[in-house]
Amino acid sequence: MRRPHVLFLAGAIAFGFGGCAAPDDPPVMCGVRFAAPAGFDPLEAFEEEYADHVGVRLGFRDERGREFHVFAGIPGEFGEGLPAAGSVPLTEDRVGSLSGRARVWVLTWEEGGRCDPRAALGNGFTREQFQAALVDAGLAPAE
Repeated sequence: MRRPHVLFLAGAIAFGFGGCAAPDDPPVMCGVRFAAPAGFDPLEAFEEEYADHVGVRLGFRDERGREFHVFAGIPGEFGEGLPAAGSVPLTEDRVGSLSGRARVWVLTWEEGGRCDPRAALGNGFTREQFQAALVDAGLAPAE
């Protein structure tokens, strides 16, 4: 059964672009617009607070042990050490960079603003399964 885990953390889009926050403004809460892939249950969410935003990691696992994670606003070298595997068209006219091999795949993209970089990570997927999960999550368009 597909769970409607459409996740969007308040303020990620409305306030997540450009500029610095005024000293009295609360930090922007980052988020990613997506739905958990079918058959995946949520894991514990993780938040990392920075001076002007709160980065997030949301994770999901299916009964086969595969994991699907999305990140927004957490700096890092996503996919470091994995070979580049091309670009992937995303919804909303975005394009992501894919890296990975065998059963580990990472997609990174930017939308502009404090909540970049953004990433999706799949562990336990073939490339084709990961790309299908991106479509199922609403991050990539169906072909």
